[in-house]
Amino acid sequence: MAVGGRGRLPLRLATFLTVLAALVLTTAAVWATQLGVKDQSRRLLKERTSEISLVFTQAIDAIPTSLQQLGAVLGATHGDAGAFASAAQQQAAASPTPLTFAWLRPQGSVGFRVIASAGTGDLAVNQVVTDERVASLRTALTDQQVVPTTVIGADRMLGFALGPPAAPVGTVLYRQTTLGPAVNPPRAASTAPFSELNVTLYSSRTADPSKVLTSTSRDLPLRGDVRSTFLDVGDTRWLLTVSARSPLVGRLTEDAPWVVVGVGLIGTALIGLVVETVARRRDAAVELYQVEHHVAEALQRSLLPQLPELPGLELAARYLASGIGQEVGGDWFDAFPVSGGRCGLVVGDVIGHDVAAASAMAQIRALLRGYAVDGESPATVLARLDRIVDELHLTQLVTVFYGLLDAPEADGSRQLRYCNAGHVPPVLRHADGSVVPLGGGASVVIGAPIDSEYTESVVSLPASSTLTLFTDGLVEVPGGSLTDGLDRVARTLAGSADPTPDALCEELLADVSLRSLRDDVALLVVRVGAPAAVTVGS
Repeated sequence: MAVGGRGRLPLRLATFLTVLAALVLTTAAVWATQLGVKDQSRRLLKERTSEISLVFTQAIDAIPTSLQQLGAVLGATHGDAGAFASAAQQQAAASPTPLTFAWLRPQGSVGFRVIASAGTGDLAVNQVVTDERVASLRTALTDQQVVPTTVIGADRMLGFALGPPAAPVGTVLYRQTTLGPAVNPPRAASTAPFSELNVTLYSSRTADPSKVLTSTSRDLPLRGDVRSTFLDVGDTRWLLTVSARSPLVGRLTEDAPWVVVGVGLIGTALIGLVVETVARRRDAAVELYQVEHHVAEALQRSLLPQLPELPGLELAARYLASGIGQEVGGDWFDAFPVSGGRCGLVVGDVIGHDVAAASAMAQIRALLRGYAVDGESPATVLARLDRIVDELHLTQLVTVFYGLLDAPEADGSRQLRYCNAGHVPPVLRHADGSVVPLGGGASVVIGAPIDSEYTESVVSLPASSTLTLFTDGLVEVPGGSLTDGLDRVARTLAGSADPTPDALCEELLADVSLRSLRDDVALLVVRVGAPAAVTVGS
């Protein structure tokens, strides 16, 4: 990532996944809201359709009632046509729509003759009806239920016939309504009942435009979400269809999915912006940390010495930064020639993990070299080092292992005189694979406020043996003991199939790389009696 670059930076994977998840949630919310709105609309449409169906049913049920009332007049007057006409005229006058009433008797096979009539229709006394109404009239003679006719003529007349027992035996009572020459939707105020609905009634079981009895819409058949139900008219079934002219749930509820879309998109954009901003800041911080850490590590390595080429010895070293924090540390290793064909071996750790510790380490390393170059004993060198550290207040505490390796004997072995000022003991690996920690020469830590003599020990390093010196970062494990760490190093050294210093360094650090480091690791491996070639790892 280029911090502050001019180019457009791609979205982070976390941002992409977050935006994708937010879009999925928004889609789910829109889908759920839309389903809820549709379900509510359909439920309301079903309820309104039931209400309209009830209104039509009540109107249809009133038709046979009115005819039965006229039949009762005939029964009470023993078939008085005048009484029938008078009662029928009263019903026609009370109706808001044009009505015609008639009392008819079959006229042979030709049709039906009008005995009495009233209203505004085309039926006159003694007129013989021979058109398509005859079929419905004949059915009514034998059917006790009201029988509707088809829509008749250009004026679209609709009739209902009712025979015995409501009518005298052998006669039919008839009621006729004029629907008009065309389907003209009524003009209804927005506050009128059912004004939000489109309603169409067919005199058939199907939505046949030629069978429309009444409709509030010119666009037939109705489209969209249409609710259908049947009305029973005698033995006949009429189809009633209803659709919403305007949202039954209200305009705001109808637009709720779009509101959810808007809120979801805005929320997604804001969430994506926040996540991307946080991700970019985090990446910038990580990159800055990595840069500073690499600089610190490079500085630390620059403070460490280059291993010399020493006859009869094979050397390898490693330095591994802990990765905790961004500061340099005080761990170091060193190997240098000493007068008389001898060699100084050092590993140490200045307490602390910052620039001050690294600075103190560099000074202490130089001081130790200066005291040791003339071949003074390890105890003397560390005693002088302790005094100067205390006098100059270079640091608080320093752990140091310093060993002086003598020139080789005839058999290739070497004597190692050493002093250990509070440091973890090195481990000696013999040619047969057996390992021994160098526990002698223990002395107090450099810089400790204790007056104590520095002591030293001597050990023989046989030819082909290997001495491993290291700082405590190699053996420290969170929750584990130092003894466990030392045992682990010993097992690694003893089990190695390749005892060369480079190979041992890699095996020891391979185990370290599998866990989190609490401290830096400085590692120095010296093989005695090996070829003169020197391998220095970094």
